[in-house]
Amino acid sequence: MDTVQAMRVVLAIVEQGSLTAAAELLGVSLPTVVRVLASTEQHLGVRLFERTTRQVRITEEGRLYAEVCRTVTREIGDIEDVFRDKESEPSGNLTITAPILFGSLHVAPVLSGFLVRYPNVSVTLNLIDRVADLLEEGIDIAVRIGHVTAQDLVVSRVGQVRRYLCASPALLAQLKTINTPEALGSAPFIRLGGLVLGMQLMLQDKGKPLPVKMSNVRMTTNNGDAAITACLAGVGIGFFLSYQVQDLIDEGKLQRVLIDYQPEPLPVSLVYLPSRRVSSRSRAFIAWAKEQLGERLVRFASAERE
Repeated sequence: MDTVQAMRVVLAIVEQGSLTAAAELLGVSLPTVVRVLASTEQHLGVRLFERTTRQVRITEEGRLYAEVCRTVTREIGDIEDVFRDKESEPSGNLTITAPILFGSLHVAPVLSGFLVRYPNVSVTLNLIDRVADLLEEGIDIAVRIGHVTAQDLVVSRVGQVRRYLCASPALLAQLKTINTPEALGSAPFIRLGGLVLGMQLMLQDKGKPLPVKMSNVRMTTNNGDAAITACLAGVGIGFFLSYQVQDLIDEGKLQRVLIDYQPEPLPVSLVYLPSRRVSSRSRAFIAWAKEQLGERLVRFASAERE
């Protein structure tokens, strides 16, 4: 039995959800996938999938085997890169993930330039607002905003972003002056999940953390665009990452509030698995993104910018 082929077949079935789709992904015939799977299950002495005419459902043994398959096939891919000529042009596929809005505004343009520069590299870009498991989901590089606490990952910082309190000019005129955190606590507020946990907003006063309880939350959402739209409409004061609202601030559509109390900036980092055999295409993208993303992030990092 060809163990590597078996592992790739099993992973394809897991990812595609059917034997037919797995065969199409691998570029082989359906009978080949059926034969390899049957041979693998016979060799292991367990059933990896429960199969009916309508669906394929992975078993618990199948999940355990798939986890091993992901690790082994990644290691094989890494070692294959070692034996390729490292001086040659990077090639192959990269899988990259980033937050949705930041990814569309900044990672995608940087990635386009990278693909033009390296025509033999292809990329799968997944924009998601959750922390993905790099090993489990087969991700080469993740762009993350915020502090990364996982000890089993390499974190390469590329810049930082600020967190701004903002409101529409019309709302601020209606509320008169909000010049203290106490006044902010009772003002109408738009809570963007991920940035504001619970009903407490964490600001900073002369280098010390300053929690502010928000007692008038008008809207809660996990979508940045929805929160910004509500803020523009005057529903309430919002708390956003600088890259999300800087253009609106520059255009005068939003105004910053309590600038002297803004919290410390959040790092923006490239995160990847600590393999000693990082592929040449990964190394190329890391170097490219550190320079290109770093340049784009400069305008969002200043504490004085209004």
